[in-house]
Amino acid sequence: MCHSYTCSVESIIRKIGREELEMLFQMASSLSSTLELSKILNIIIESAKTLLKAEAASLLLLDEATDELYFASVTGDVSERLKNLTVPLDKGIAGACVRTGKVKIVNDTSHDRDFYPQIDKQTGFETKSIIAAPLTISGKTIGVIEVLNKKNNKQWTDEERELLVIIALQSAQVIQNAQTHLLMCEQQNLLRSEIDARYAIISTSTQLKEVLKLAEKVAASATTVLLIGENGTGKELIARSIHRLSSRKESPFISVNCAAIPNTLLESELFGYERGAFTGATSQRKGRFELANKGTIFLDEIGDLPLETQSKLLRVLQEREFERLGGTKTIKIDVRIIAATNQNLEEKIEHKLFREDLFYRLNVFPIRIPPLRERKEDIPLLAHHFLSIYAREMNKNVTRISTDVMDRLLNYPWPGNVRELQNVLERAVVLANSETIDSTCLMLPSKPSAERAAPGEGLREVVERFKMNFIRETIQRCGGNQTEASKILKIQPSYLSRMLHKSKKS
Repeated sequence: MCHSYTCSVESIIRKIGREELEMLFQMASSLSSTLELSKILNIIIESAKTLLKAEAASLLLLDEATDELYFASVTGDVSERLKNLTVPLDKGIAGACVRTGKVKIVNDTSHDRDFYPQIDKQTGFETKSIIAAPLTISGKTIGVIEVLNKKNNKQWTDEERELLVIIALQSAQVIQNAQTHLLMCEQQNLLRSEIDARYAIISTSTQLKEVLKLAEKVAASATTVLLIGENGTGKELIARSIHRLSSRKESPFISVNCAAIPNTLLESELFGYERGAFTGATSQRKGRFELANKGTIFLDEIGDLPLETQSKLLRVLQEREFERLGGTKTIKIDVRIIAATNQNLEEKIEHKLFREDLFYRLNVFPIRIPPLRERKEDIPLLAHHFLSIYAREMNKNVTRISTDVMDRLLNYPWPGNVRELQNVLERAVVLANSETIDSTCLMLPSKPSAERAAPGEGLREVVERFKMNFIRETIQRCGGNQTEASKILKIQPSYLSRMLHKSKKS
């Protein structure tokens, strides 16, 4: 077969010598030890050059976008000069090899009409003889191996032709695997870049820089972290940052919003279940803790966790073990726990809504994240960051934010914090008809007008209502921390607690 590529590899192997066979096995072993494309191509051409006793060898790969062959790997002194050179498919011995799908032997290039002298002119190398084999896989040619200038001016033999056929057959699959691996790595890196951009922490404020310093310090340990802050302040971003800075960064980061999962499903979501544990449990399922093993689990809105689940979470924190729902086997895990809340957990403890022992297990390393209104210097940075993301995603040439729009962004109190700012910018890019975000694109609530007295209300009632609204707003600004709020209000914490209690009763 050997002349038509229909002969089996076994029949070729039977015709070659022991020394060549050993070199082929060595080549196969070397190729199986790496997925790095450049190393693979170098192994192939060096093996081909040695086995066929030639002066040089090169491997060209097909660029389907341009219908040209480019030099992917070359031996010898001219390798640098060949880096940017290409061979059109309708020219050269390599082009003929791809077009016909057959091995091509030329013992005297000066008498071959397919020979393409342009490459020799540009490199200074003299190609006297050449043997080339297509790299074909599943009927598709992806490139060519060329072996140049048989030593001692001898002619290429049938045995050497058969050796090159084996090398080509081995190489095509390995090269395709390496190209697929390289593409996957590139896509993974691109995805990581997109994720990093999406979860980037953009800030110049002193307050947030202090938060990031704390996050960096605690990341090196396995310490449990409690993130405290209003909704939309970026608690998950800080949690992801701690994970990425830790030794667990290559392991999973599993995020759970405790408030978004119904109480009836929360236990099975966290700890998994065995087949038959309840109606509809037709197969075993791992829970979020098990999926996060060796990594980090982020428990957002931990204050909304029901009491019965709190006791099971406490055991996980203490023992690092649990059982799946409906199971008896104890599962051990190694997981970093980061919890977050926008509530005052100490107040919930007073009202018997949160376990005190669980609170102390979670509150090992508390980090308070300031709301956006306390770090207004970050608003322009964040606004332009979100603008660039959504302009790219929507393929719109929107690059600027007008001065009046930026003034409105800076003067707005941002009850929804960074998340609200992000949503505002996304809507603005959708509505934008030019390069600039102007006031017509900005869907932002107007500043609420001063409260008016309801019919029948006297001065005392209006003052009381204003006072309680001001107190609640201050507590919200403090992320639910009443102790901090009482300092801002310049009243005793106990007095603040009585006022809130009285307000609930009324």
